[in-house]
Amino acid sequence: MTKVLFVCYGNICRSPMGEFILKDLVKKNNLEDKFKIESAGTSAEELGNPVYYLAKEKLKEHNIFCNGKFARQLNKNDYEKYDYILAMEESNVREINRIFNKDTEGKVYRLLDFTQNPRDIDDPWYTRDFDRTYNEILEGCRVFLKYISEK
Repeated sequence: MTKVLFVCYGNICRSPMGEFILKDLVKKNNLEDKFKIESAGTSAEELGNPVYYLAKEKLKEHNIFCNGKFARQLNKNDYEKYDYILAMEESNVREINRIFNKDTEGKVYRLLDFTQNPRDIDDPWYTRDFDRTYNEILEGCRVFLKYISEK
């Protein structure tokens, strides 16, 4: 079983979008028994809050539902629980490595590091561009799933 943890700052926009987009792709490919997929944030700022309503609406447009998801904070024990820790941007990677102390097993990546155009995914909380965020996360999830299936 491949265990994947998506991480952003607050765990209310990008990382839950990643979690539920990948869950949707996995389900459509009949791979649900081969994956455990969750998300967390590096900050405690949104702890316990639901997915941000604009992120939730964007997922719903694509028949992806994230009801029951509440923000949680990344903790040191998560390093041992997951095979891949997929950050949304470089500042998340730095914070993840601070929390874990170091990435000794090479588990931490930016989601879009798996694509032909590695880059950060901007925070739609600030950009308000949930379309772009959705499309970039979908791109990353598709390429990541292909990467895993070819391993």
